[in-house]
Amino acid sequence: MAPVPFTPENLPLPDERINQLLFLRELIEANKKITQYQVLLQNTKLPSHLLLNPVMLNEAVQSTKIEGTQVTLDEVLEVEAHSRKNNKDVQEVLNYYNALRDGMDKLAILPISTRLFKAMHVTLMSNHVRGSNRSPGEYRSIQNYIGPEGCTLDTATYVPPQPQLVDNYMSNLENYINNPQDQFDELIRVAIIHAQFETIHPFLDGNGRIGRILIPLYLFSKKVIDYPNFFLSEALERDKHKYYRFLNDTRYRGDWNQWIQFFLEAIILQADKNIHLINNVNQLYEHDLELAQSLINSSGVKKLIDAIYQKPIFTVHTISSAADILEATCRRYLSILESNRIIFSDGKQRSKTYYYYNLLDKLR
Repeated sequence: MAPVPFTPENLPLPDERINQLLFLRELIEANKKITQYQVLLQNTKLPSHLLLNPVMLNEAVQSTKIEGTQVTLDEVLEVEAHSRKNNKDVQEVLNYYNALRDGMDKLAILPISTRLFKAMHVTLMSNHVRGSNRSPGEYRSIQNYIGPEGCTLDTATYVPPQPQLVDNYMSNLENYINNPQDQFDELIRVAIIHAQFETIHPFLDGNGRIGRILIPLYLFSKKVIDYPNFFLSEALERDKHKYYRFLNDTRYRGDWNQWIQFFLEAIILQADKNIHLINNVNQLYEHDLELAQSLINSSGVKKLIDAIYQKPIFTVHTISSAADILEATCRRYLSILESNRIIFSDGKQRSKTYYYYNLLDKLR
């Protein structure tokens, strides 16, 4: 007998569903770590926007990896630098990146809402990737199900709500996001919101990715973070089978405490990694900028190094454009940096690709 479609509770959850004492320590620690990360970003010597492009691309890699797409950050950066041919797997990552940027941009004029979800979904499913024929930008009108690759409705591990109920459940979620009626901390709320979005599973494809984009967008909209740049996909991908099991336990066992504790632990893990990254990158930036300035006596060197932090895999054309430096001048500077082992190239005579491994090693 096939499992029946699940019927979620509307939000806010009844008070008895959640016992904050069970994860109070994790909640305090998660808030402290996010605050540390925000203060560090505000006081970094490296302009924080420089890292946004590679960090967002890495988030896109990690989030699509959860869905089974196997692409490395280097491969995506090579395609972005036009030194590698694109393929559908890389395009899925680039679509996620573009959907994330779309969401950030649209937050200036839209609340977190159905309109925002559907706009991001159109971008996520564009350019003929897997799922591009599955109603992009529209909530589903047929039943879907979740389980291991090749499963059927009979063997699914989870069957989301019936399609005719999706609009009502999404309306309830949207109302909770923008007008919550409980007293929970925002980190608890975002755990509930992410789980509820995945439980409703409003689209035929791409629900996990849109649901993970929702995390930084929500925290930014509630001013928990100063910019929507706190991503959880890497921490969730590390324990993805636990991630899926605990999500299912909120549905069939009503165990929200276990899920929220896991989610807060993922925040702590990711914040620690982010803090470590920023500290290391700060030191690297200072060291390599000073070294480059000692080798090249020009005010354009800082612009070049800043551009390399935004695009750590690049060609002369892509980096000269990003740094606003003439290609001939840029080529001369890059030759000096390569001779001194600050950057490395693939050695090609034409259309040479350069790699800033000092930064890539810290991002990977």
